[in-house]
Amino acid sequence: MGYAFYGWEKATVKAVSGEYPGISTPQDLYDALQRIWCRYSCAPRLREEWSADNKTLGQCSITAFLVQDIFGGEVYGIPRTGGAFHCYNKVGDAVFDLTSEQFGDEKLDYGENPEQSREVHFAKEEKKLRYEYLRQQLKMYCDGHIPTGLPGGFFVYAYDGDEELVYADENVMELYGCRSMEEFREYTGNSFQGMVHPDDLPKIQNQIQAQTVFGEKRHDYVRYRILTKQGEVRYIEDFGHLLHGEDGKSYFYVFLVDVDQNEYLNHNRNSYAEAEILSQNQETDQLTGLFNMSFFYHSVHAMLSTPEGRRKDISIIYFDLSNFKLFNENHGFRKGDELLCDVAKVIRNQYKDGIVARFAEDHFVACTTGTEEEVKAGVETVHRTLMMAEETYKRIRIKAGIYHMGDRMTEIGLACDHARLACNSIKGRHDIFYCFYQDLLRENLRKQQYVIDHIDEAIEKEYIKVFYQPVIRVKSGEICGYEALVRWADPDYGMLSPADFIGTLEQFHLIHKLDLYVVEQVCKDYRRIIEEGAPIVPASLNFSRMDFDLPDFFSRVEEIRQKYDVPRNMLDLEITESALNDNFGRIRNECEKMKELGYQIWLDDFGSGYSSLNTVTEYSFDVLKLDMIFLRNYDRNPKTAQLMNYIIKGAGGMGLMPLCEGVETEEHYRFLKEAGCEKAQGYFFGKPMPLDETRAIAVEKGMKWEAVDGRR
Repeated sequence: MGYAFYGWEKATVKAVSGEYPGISTPQDLYDALQRIWCRYSCAPRLREEWSADNKTLGQCSITAFLVQDIFGGEVYGIPRTGGAFHCYNKVGDAVFDLTSEQFGDEKLDYGENPEQSREVHFAKEEKKLRYEYLRQQLKMYCDGHIPTGLPGGFFVYAYDGDEELVYADENVMELYGCRSMEEFREYTGNSFQGMVHPDDLPKIQNQIQAQTVFGEKRHDYVRYRILTKQGEVRYIEDFGHLLHGEDGKSYFYVFLVDVDQNEYLNHNRNSYAEAEILSQNQETDQLTGLFNMSFFYHSVHAMLSTPEGRRKDISIIYFDLSNFKLFNENHGFRKGDELLCDVAKVIRNQYKDGIVARFAEDHFVACTTGTEEEVKAGVETVHRTLMMAEETYKRIRIKAGIYHMGDRMTEIGLACDHARLACNSIKGRHDIFYCFYQDLLRENLRKQQYVIDHIDEAIEKEYIKVFYQPVIRVKSGEICGYEALVRWADPDYGMLSPADFIGTLEQFHLIHKLDLYVVEQVCKDYRRIIEEGAPIVPASLNFSRMDFDLPDFFSRVEEIRQKYDVPRNMLDLEITESALNDNFGRIRNECEKMKELGYQIWLDDFGSGYSSLNTVTEYSFDVLKLDMIFLRNYDRNPKTAQLMNYIIKGAGGMGLMPLCEGVETEEHYRFLKEAGCEKAQGYFFGKPMPLDETRAIAVEKGMKWEAVDGRR
């Protein structure tokens, strides 16, 4: 076998230094330097021309002095243009030049040339640094030289923001399809981040951080994919150890193994060591790789326990995806999981220096530092990035609640709750996507939390009262029904109106408790009136759109009615117009079932949303209840009267009985008579009151109750 450098045949001298194990001859050194020469060791003026096919370019002087360190002898220089010298070595009678390849077919004169001094050459700081780099790399190569051609290897990278590569052995380079350290550095961006498949990077970064930085131990075990320079996907097991130097710098020493795809996807514990590691790897979310809730709490607490952490401006951000349930229904759970991983990646990239977790389902939380403006800018970036997703069906809106931890004594769980409440407070808003938890918001959110925490107690102790408002037959002026409404007489907060708690109970899927309670109270009141033999008319009960999501809700209604033996014709069921936009099929089916049993179904608040008479034709409603907004506009805009006439006539033409609420004046009542409206409701006839009180006032006013002939 021959070598490509000048004088290789006579370069048989022996090393006089034992500093580099395995380097006995210049040929040995040449073989080793083939794996070490790189653009970083090349002279700065030649780096643009350097390539893996011309490794010796710009390496002559530092290589020649390294040869001198190992084999002794002298360094000589061939004069070149511009006052430069090309350096080579003479040891005894042997003259050789390890970097002669860069000149190709050019004949160099190795005759009488001036001897070179390292003091002169190394007076240039950059050349001295390149020389030291070459020495260190050679020493690492010699000290850690292992057999080649193995399906695994060893590398080192710095634990800092850039995660810069410090060393990689030949097996690692070959694993990535690279022929040299220089090529490997270029391909990976000289960073551990560039070694990992981009789709896996956010996940494994969190896993490594959880096991080493925030964990009790300093080693990690992770699995991920890599992408070779030739485009091949390979599957990797990574065993790393975090080491801290006396100079304050930290490094990850990593051993990785190339495994086939089947083994990569096998999550069984195959060895005692792996079992030990995996048994403690309970800190991250399996789908996204982000921290889970408990480890997020642990990590933030650990950070705030340090002097540096206590000096930072800390904010907790709670993210929630809008209509994620609907996304799953439209695109399937697999696409839903893909979206969650994409969102996790966007949030993790935005808060690289923070702590990010997935709490549950589509809820993500980040702990970050910075001013209020910086935090707001970060949330805007997340929102903008998600709305500009390349795949249009993945463009999803987020809501974010932000809590600034001005008080370091605030418990982490409470801080997250504050951020969550701020997020929830804007769920129904389409004009904003983030909200700070501030003093102005605090009382409303506190009341919201109070409702959530005390609804069961309020029902059990009957703090919630059912009030009844009369419904009038327009032509006769007789009471033809009541609407059952609720008020919360709380011993701490006082009287709470429906606006204080209905929305909260719907938002947190607790409204069914209230609605069933009202059914029971109304049935209890009506059973008493029936037994007293007093005149009685139907009561209409309001049901939330959320009630339709419960499979047995209306079966429960029937059970309660039967318990008190109240005729079905005494209970009318109201659903709001907004419910028609949520779950068309299920709502229509449930309404038809109840109608077949003998209940009347009312559409409440018509005109408050976006439904039309055309939408109403899809359902079998008995009563169309016009929202009070019509009569409010009637007082200001003459055109409203014409619009109401059209709606009332149209409803009648479809077999719907029109009812208008919000009647407050004699003029309103007169207009409804002329328009042919069937029923009316409002303060003009009576405000909501307990049943006995409203009946007593009706008697005082001389009002009568309509007979309910023919209804059972």
